[in-house]
Amino acid sequence: MPPNKKPIPTHFLSLPLTTTSSAPQWQAALQHFSADIQALRPCPPSASASSSTTSSLPGPATRPIVPVKAIRPVGTLHLTVGVMSLLRTEEVDAAVEFLRRVDVGIVLAEVGGAVVMKGERSSPSSSYPPLTLSFTGLKSMRSPASTSFLYTPPEDTSGRLYPFCQALRDRFTREKLMVEETRAMKLHATVLNTIYAGKVYPSKRPAQAEGPAVKDAEKEHGSEGDHHEEGHLTGEPAGGDHEVAEHNRAGSKGGHPDHQSLKRKKGKRRKQAVQFDARDLLERYVDFEWARDVKVEKVAICEMGAKKMLDEKGEVVGEEYTEIASVPLLL
Repeated sequence: MPPNKKPIPTHFLSLPLTTTSSAPQWQAALQHFSADIQALRPCPPSASASSSTTSSLPGPATRPIVPVKAIRPVGTLHLTVGVMSLLRTEEVDAAVEFLRRVDVGIVLAEVGGAVVMKGERSSPSSSYPPLTLSFTGLKSMRSPASTSFLYTPPEDTSGRLYPFCQALRDRFTREKLMVEETRAMKLHATVLNTIYAGKVYPSKRPAQAEGPAVKDAEKEHGSEGDHHEEGHLTGEPAGGDHEVAEHNRAGSKGGHPDHQSLKRKKGKRRKQAVQFDARDLLERYVDFEWARDVKVEKVAICEMGAKKMLDEKGEVVGEEYTEIASVPLLL
């Protein structure tokens, strides 16, 4: 790769947060959140001019209404460990093979202070507890007075989450299978990103290379925060939401990327995130519980760009990221 050329994000390593037991919690929380989002209305000019508060819930807001489509579907919730740029089939295969060789259970045991004998493998009968997370509160990647990206931070009473994710990131980076990241990790579960509902404008920046797995890079990693605001390739605390990278790069639909098929296109149109004042919203949700005791069941490599899930009638019933490989987190 030529010097100073930014890597094209195609995949990401993640901890999926939607499980059989956690899905009902997330669904109920997001429905409640959606109702509050829909209650946001623009303030009349006279009202906004006389008030020092820029928004209220329920009630008026001085910013445009936040589109409901900005709320992330239950099936997309995850924590991003790191972003990958796998442009050739061989690179994808190497990443999958390496994930299967890493004993994630042992890695988790080691960061928890356990002494692991050489050659020992993790097993379901191990006495070490599973990695269990809870999610409370709502935060903005940038100034909440004008933001487009909101997330809820993970709570881990065992203190193993960050060391575990950092250990995985270090291993994949050493193998040249993950984009090197020097910024501090900032794990988060994205609950709202207005890039998914923003208006489309002609791109003013140079056309980006495009390819199958780079599809919604523009959506996921572009507007501001997690993705664009903080994500990989943006200069803010890493935490990697691949969504940041996805925003910075856009591609076409399809399977795994092939470097030879990546082509530059002119006149690319991109979505622009809707900025809004989230200060009252964040205050209202400071103690809101999104999900409790979410057990991390696996570590997965996913393609950039959530795919719509259709029912037998062809109607959209949700969205999910395509997992090209995953390993169970057995402890």
